[in-house]
Amino acid sequence: MAGFINQGKLDELLFKADILSVAGSYVNLIKAGSLYKAVCPFHNEKTASLIITPSKGLFHCFGCGAGGNAINFIMKIENLSFIEAVKLLAERYNVDIDFEGDKKSAEEARVKKRLYELNKDAANLFYLNLKSSQSAADYIKKRGLNKEIVKQFGIGYAKNEWNDLINNLLKKGYTKSEFLKSGLCIKSAKNDNIYDKFRDRVMFPIQDVAGKVIGFGGRIINSKDTPKYLNTSETEIFVKGRHLYNLNRAKFHCKDYIILVEGYMDVVGLASAGIENAVASLGTAFTRYQANLIKQYTNTVYLCYDSDSAGINAAMKNAQLLDDMALEAKIIILKGAKDPDEFVSKFGAEKFLSLLSSAVDVYVFKIIALKRSFKDGLSSDESKSKFAGGAIKIIQDIPDSIRVEQYMEYIAKSSGIAKGILRQQLEKNKQKEQAGAKLAAAKKENTKQGSITAQEKIINILSNNSEIYQKYKNKIKNLEFNEGILKDIIEFIIIAYDSGKKFNPNEFISLLNDE
Repeated sequence: MAGFINQGKLDELLFKADILSVAGSYVNLIKAGSLYKAVCPFHNEKTASLIITPSKGLFHCFGCGAGGNAINFIMKIENLSFIEAVKLLAERYNVDIDFEGDKKSAEEARVKKRLYELNKDAANLFYLNLKSSQSAADYIKKRGLNKEIVKQFGIGYAKNEWNDLINNLLKKGYTKSEFLKSGLCIKSAKNDNIYDKFRDRVMFPIQDVAGKVIGFGGRIINSKDTPKYLNTSETEIFVKGRHLYNLNRAKFHCKDYIILVEGYMDVVGLASAGIENAVASLGTAFTRYQANLIKQYTNTVYLCYDSDSAGINAAMKNAQLLDDMALEAKIIILKGAKDPDEFVSKFGAEKFLSLLSSAVDVYVFKIIALKRSFKDGLSSDESKSKFAGGAIKIIQDIPDSIRVEQYMEYIAKSSGIAKGILRQQLEKNKQKEQAGAKLAAAKKENTKQGSITAQEKIINILSNNSEIYQKYKNKIKNLEFNEGILKDIIEFIIIAYDSGKKFNPNEFISLLNDE
């Protein structure tokens, strides 16, 4: 695929888009000698296993095995093809690259361009529809939204008709295939006909961080046996978990923090009250990718979810994810309202913003939740002891000793148990955990040694026998070589044999030295 691009231009791009700059816009980098390390964004982990070597322009994760140069990093984190990743970096770092001859990429770009245009035209149609629907106008009025907010967010209405969108946009030349690819229409199970997916719904356009409409969320007006909210299904331009509702506007108002909420109306309601730095995760579970999006604009996030049990659990889970990724995450505790939209409607923006000063981090929040689970209010020695034991388990894996000390103070104050006694319990827990980890490591090492021996034997056989490789290559390619150098060797063998060459150990060693 790189053949479509002039190698000199590719080298220029990799020179300008250095790995530290590229990776640093997504993860928090920590200097470690001549290297940098970070918590890997490609798999869930608490300790940093991603290593970046600036002198080589490479990254490698010892946890999941991801690695490569800046282009590979963008391909993986943005879920892009090679050509798409090169285009993105070329645009960011002002490198002029010619993609002439890349027919597949050109077709992909054409399809995406049409989907962007279709979604934009759909948003305009829905916005115009709002004026002709009394029920939609009543809903907007009921939610306290003025004309300026409706216009700002492009809020519209999908008529309660099967083909309103199709009939209007067919006039603009869109095809049946494009309607289906957009996620705005559905194919009939009975025949080849298609119909509008969104009907009788207030429509919230979803925009990417650049402001392009990529999908919609629709809120039903007349409650029936149908979901209250309906979102665009995944398309070539809209992938769930990779966008944040309103980030395209909030990024200009984030100040020192961003407020993370659950739904569209929470964002719109806060904006109506003058709080314009709120974003929502589009009804999906909050992801590491979305956390990295926020990280490009601020390191502080206030989570304000619904006050029911589902909202509380989601807040704890997502705050933990943010904390693990080195963002400062604090949870706002709502009282007197079920969600942020209702809170600002009842009490106003000033009262809502005052809650930020009393927001707590995920560990304190978990400790508070644990304390509330004791019905006697910790009035007995037994409940105090159980609470303290549970609270210590919450904080025992935190690597920052200063934070642990602060939480110990909080637990001691909450339980009435001396900090010295709590510290003894913490040390016991850690010793027990370390003993278990050593036992597990010993078992893993025994398995690993056997695995390495087997891998060495396979490499020894294949290194001088391309016939065996050709006979069993499909099985060989599916083998998991999890040991760094052995994995490099087997991959080099595969590349050599697939190219019709012999495996040359000296060439492999030379390649390692070059890197």
